[in-house]
Amino acid sequence: MKLFLRLALRNVFRNRVRTAVALLAVAVGCAAVIVNGGVIYNIFGELREDAIFGRHGHLQIYRRGYSEHHLSEPDRYLIPATEVDRILTLLRGQPHVARATRRREFSGLVSRSDRYVAFLGIGVDPEDDTEFSRHTTLRDGAPLSAADPSGVLAGLGLAAKFDGRPGTAIGMITVSEAGSVNAVDAHLRGVFEGGFKEYDDWTLKVPLAAARGLLRDDRIEQIVVLLDRTDAVAATRAAIEAVFARERLDLEIKSWNELALFHNQVVSLFGRELGVIEFVVATIVILGIGSAIGMSVFERHVELATMRALGLTPATVAALLLTEALLTGLIGGALGVALGALIASVATAIGIPYPSPPGSTRPFLGGVDLVPGMVIFAFSLSVGATLAAALVPALRVLRRSIADTLRQV
Repeated sequence: MKLFLRLALRNVFRNRVRTAVALLAVAVGCAAVIVNGGVIYNIFGELREDAIFGRHGHLQIYRRGYSEHHLSEPDRYLIPATEVDRILTLLRGQPHVARATRRREFSGLVSRSDRYVAFLGIGVDPEDDTEFSRHTTLRDGAPLSAADPSGVLAGLGLAAKFDGRPGTAIGMITVSEAGSVNAVDAHLRGVFEGGFKEYDDWTLKVPLAAARGLLRDDRIEQIVVLLDRTDAVAATRAAIEAVFARERLDLEIKSWNELALFHNQVVSLFGRELGVIEFVVATIVILGIGSAIGMSVFERHVELATMRALGLTPATVAALLLTEALLTGLIGGALGVALGALIASVATAIGIPYPSPPGSTRPFLGGVDLVPGMVIFAFSLSVGATLAAALVPALRVLRRSIADTLRQV
């Protein structure tokens, strides 16, 4: 067996030009699959992180029935402050929970001089907002501060509607649960860009203290949770649901992927398209490897006929060819993984500029993710393609008569 492997390895490297062409075909093909897959994963990962750290967090917790009925009966599904404190204590004791914060959504009017502009307000904890809004860009001014409960943040489009700048004095007007019109004075601390025009055109971030004063209500609508790892969402959700059941808390939980409609639409729309591109790349890789390996085997038809004339059986010759192809695939695949990793690291360090996704207002700088599953797939594809490419011409050559082959020399 050792002698057989040594002979196969010697044959692989005997013709340097032929070997270089075959290894280059395998390596470049393997690297192409790795890089193509890495680009796709990076784009989808960027959209995922934008959904999590721009709007939704990893998990959101509501009163049970909120998802189906809160639009028709919004006040029925608010959570009292005392229960919120208990929920936050339970959440912060769970593994993987990095932070948990409160939110209250409401609508109203921003007034400035004689101008009135509708807004969708989000009452937030100022000390948590920066962490929960990592993918929100502060375009002007300062972030929310607990020391400034009347300072608010407006989306880029909303601020333009009432010509607001940091320091601009405004009034916030809304209708309370009892039906009375309430108003409070505030001022603009900053202007942010969340990346989506609809979000930036309507959103006003308000410290919870100011939201309570405006709504005259200390209940909250949702608790948003950030985890230390996105891949821990399913396990953490199951653990939290078990804790809520044990504590007899009538709550429901939604994961980020259930809430991120834009992310899901983009992945659904472009996932198949990118899958077709990946298939095309893989097909080109297989054809390229097949051409190089097939030509290499065909060029050796006289040598193979001589081996058979010296007494080697067709099965032995075929096994030798497939062993050579396997070694070529393994070496070329390993080189391809190294090349793919190098390209991925360089591209990520430099950054790949992408235009704004559909519905977004911001371009982003991406990279190439080195995905273990894609690396394994690319390596396996390269080795499999090399073996398949060697098998067909090998069988064709071995079926030919030894005399007919040698007569052509």
